[in-house]
Amino acid sequence: MLCVSGSKSKVTVIVLAGMPASGKSTLSKRISAEFSYPVLEKDSIKEEIFDTMGFKCYAEKRNADHAANAVLLRVLEAILKSGGSAIVDNNFDVSSAARLDGMIKQLGAKCITVFLGGETEAFYQRYVERDRLHLRHLGHVVQDRYPLLEGDSPNYTMSREEFDEKFVKRGMTDIKLSGERINVDATYPEKIDVDALIDKIRLLIG
Repeated sequence: MLCVSGSKSKVTVIVLAGMPASGKSTLSKRISAEFSYPVLEKDSIKEEIFDTMGFKCYAEKRNADHAANAVLLRVLEAILKSGGSAIVDNNFDVSSAARLDGMIKQLGAKCITVFLGGETEAFYQRYVERDRLHLRHLGHVVQDRYPLLEGDSPNYTMSREEFDEKFVKRGMTDIKLSGERINVDATYPEKIDVDALIDKIRLLIG
């Protein structure tokens, strides 16, 4: 189900936001293929930080997350200032969303938010299964140290309480950005009408 609510500018930011495991990366690739916009993905930046610097405790892992957010926003700013458009794939919390919104307003960019919402329990179950199958970079899965030392387990199962603490309570179940917004029910990703979504984005870009 898609709902549109809702500015003309030479540059456009398409923001793919929502809870982890809601399908942002898959959709961002499809949208990028349609509009030839580069994708800025916070998780990819984090992976480079993990492989370059690693982390020795959870606090350092959180610092990597903050650093990746800062790099993402700096690169996005450079693209927009040069007259380019981009897709941003990130599960923004309240603070990072506010920084992004301030940049959008300052630069006068058109913003289209594609927000992937739905049932939090479904996202949690997919998140846990994704980590169990090691479908992501190991630095995202382990919590206390990366790279692992001999004897460290590569497995970690996040509890529902921890999931809520890290994602729900930080405001990722909804963010507010200036501009246009398309709400997508991502409880069952296979049911998303991607072609209809792309048509709506094209209409909003104008």
